[in-house]
Amino acid sequence: MAVVMLTASCGVAGGASGSSVGSTNGQASGAALKNLYSQYKTDGKVDVSNINNIINIVSLVNGIQGLKGVDDKSAFYKDFAAGLILGSDNLINRSTSSMVTGALSSLAGNNLSALTSAAVNSALNSAVSSGTVQNAASSASSALNTITETTQGVTNTLSTLNTIFGMLK
Repeated sequence: MAVVMLTASCGVAGGASGSSVGSTNGQASGAALKNLYSQYKTDGKVDVSNINNIINIVSLVNGIQGLKGVDDKSAFYKDFAAGLILGSDNLINRSTSSMVTGALSSLAGNNLSALTSAAVNSALNSAVSSGTVQNAASSASSALNTITETTQGVTNTLSTLNTIFGMLK
């Protein structure tokens, strides 16, 4: 749960020109996509009641924020795409990295704050539970029940993820 709070509360530098920032954001996003894709293959969908999926979606949302308003010919964009390949352990490759980065760039322009807020609330509810693992899990489960496919930002995110996963098949 602390990971969700840390991931959701730490902003990512938007539009930074440093190549290391683009590569770092791309690697984090690639790792999140790899984890989401692995679970997607198991479940047949992106299950928004699964805390690990929420953590990975929040990580992805934070990682792509630097793509807002960035030109696809910029060094940041290219470094981000290269980082995606690395972070995904080559699940995303040279031939798909540009299309995936483009899809993520479009997603970055959406308001995904409701999704991030729901994840933070889930983590906070768990943290203030009575301290037992069972109560923490129950509290997190209750908070996750508020995140559905119709939560603001989730619909666009799921649609984009399905498009990306279609590219990876």
